[in-house]
Amino acid sequence: MINSTSTSTSSYAARSYSSRWAYLASRGVYVIPWLFPLLTAIGLAGIILPAFGWLPALGYNSFSLAPWQQLLATPGLWTMILTTLFTGVGATLLSLLLTMVFLISSWNTRLWKLTGRTLPPLLAIPHSALAIGVVFLLSPSGIVSRILAVPMDWLHPPDLLTVNDPWGLGLIFALVLKEVPFLCLMLIAAVSQTPIERLLTTGRSLGYSHLQCWLKLVWPLLYPKIRLSVMIVLAFSLSVVDVSLIIGPNMPPLLPVQILQWQQDPDPALALAAAAGALLLLLLVGLCMACWLQLEKVLTSGLRGWLTGGYRGRSRSILITSGRLLFSGLLVLAWISLIVVVIWSFSWRWRFPDIVPSDISLRAWIRFFPGMLEPLQTTITVALTCSVVGVLLSVFCLEYCHRLSRWQQRSIVFFFYLPLLLPQMSFLLGIQTPLVALHLDGYWWTVAACHLLYVFPYCYLSLVDPWQKYDQRFSHAGLILSGSRVRTFLKVKLPMLISPLFTALALGVAVSTALYLPTVMAGAGRYETLTTEAVALASGGNRRLLALYAVMQMLVPMIFFGLAIAVPRLSSLRLSSLRLSSLRLSSLRRNHSPPKRSTHES
Repeated sequence: MINSTSTSTSSYAARSYSSRWAYLASRGVYVIPWLFPLLTAIGLAGIILPAFGWLPALGYNSFSLAPWQQLLATPGLWTMILTTLFTGVGATLLSLLLTMVFLISSWNTRLWKLTGRTLPPLLAIPHSALAIGVVFLLSPSGIVSRILAVPMDWLHPPDLLTVNDPWGLGLIFALVLKEVPFLCLMLIAAVSQTPIERLLTTGRSLGYSHLQCWLKLVWPLLYPKIRLSVMIVLAFSLSVVDVSLIIGPNMPPLLPVQILQWQQDPDPALALAAAAGALLLLLLVGLCMACWLQLEKVLTSGLRGWLTGGYRGRSRSILITSGRLLFSGLLVLAWISLIVVVIWSFSWRWRFPDIVPSDISLRAWIRFFPGMLEPLQTTITVALTCSVVGVLLSVFCLEYCHRLSRWQQRSIVFFFYLPLLLPQMSFLLGIQTPLVALHLDGYWWTVAACHLLYVFPYCYLSLVDPWQKYDQRFSHAGLILSGSRVRTFLKVKLPMLISPLFTALALGVAVSTALYLPTVMAGAGRYETLTTEAVALASGGNRRLLALYAVMQMLVPMIFFGLAIAVPRLSSLRLSSLRLSSLRLSSLRRNHSPPKRSTHES
């Protein structure tokens, strides 16, 4: 009687705890997701009001057009705007074109399978680390010049502006090396949801060539599924700051870099000019997105006759071969640039035009590594905290957002991704304005909160597909056996989704490690990370120290991705060993149990 009473009491306590959790979750599902629209509104107000002269924190209490007059009077403003548009739109177009070339030329080949395995590590590399590798590759004393020094008879580095060129060609190359893997991974995910083989078979049966099948049947279905990723790439390419500081134009700089310089200037009047410039950058990005979407409609209507005209085309194997070579060469250059960074961190003497260092040692690591401990600690703590919180928020939204209506879900998801679609310079400058006014900048938690704005969307995006593919019958069975939703979620659903959870955690660490502007603008210069130090050292002459910071930037996300692969496998091995031991124990019990007596003997 006592045992039954205690059992009923514990089950009642579990049910009451589960009901309290369900009640809090039902209330929180209406509050937490709407924090992002609120932050977006605060960020927009933080640049619109100062852009028109109202900034009480600096003594400007009246509206005026003086910030815009000062902005328009800036020497070289139109050059900054045109160069920003050229590099941002050009990098996006080239990345999308190379992604399409990769799909058409490599479908169901060894290159397709190899690319799917090699792209995730390349995607985990921060933008600034890859830009440093491109500098080591293309600079006048880089690897390309060293290879050309023997046939060209060069004894000194050539007087060529290969990086920091006024047209931003080096910046475009660095952005393409980084954005093509991102678009390819998004395309690989979209391919799994499209019946490509059926479409290709239908097209071939109608007499269309291989290229025409892809262009007329497959690509019109695939592109809408990666449109959001293309818009993210376009917004990032138009507003990138850290890569521009490393390899972009200097005289004059790009518009986002100039806005950052105004924001860091001690003159308070330039803070209003920075707000006006940030609003101008926001308008430019919005205009480019609108023109891009309108161009899609124009091409769709203009190419309708070509799509339905019946032109079959001819099979040209040289196009497929050249496409494979182009994409393979791009990946090889990306990996070579990263390998060169690692070599520079171990080289102590590397004279021009030697292709390999004459002295390789650990002296650079021994000398400079102790000074890296503080930036390394800040990077890991901020990245890990943001990733854990981002994964928890993602799990919460995925579990309870289904209670909202369809339009509410779409609105919330749109605001989740809005920080990725807005220019970082504009959005973070708008967030910084109320932080400075309330004296909240310069704190560790402020830096972590600004990182979370960009970490959370990637964690959510990484977990959406595994959460949708989860078979709910396992949770129904666990709920029948345990009677508690919380216990079912913790002991049934989470163990089955442990691999996607750790992958999302590692992705969040990689995103946080690569962030530059959130640390600079929310930290008020009090917190140093690996990325901020690497960008600051890019303008110096110590290549060994710069390479050392770039290597550490690469190691941090790679280590976490390695843990994301190893921990689920170890847990699965542990569970399989426990099952095997339990099976052995049950078999031993059956073998050594005494024989049952028959009814006649009893």
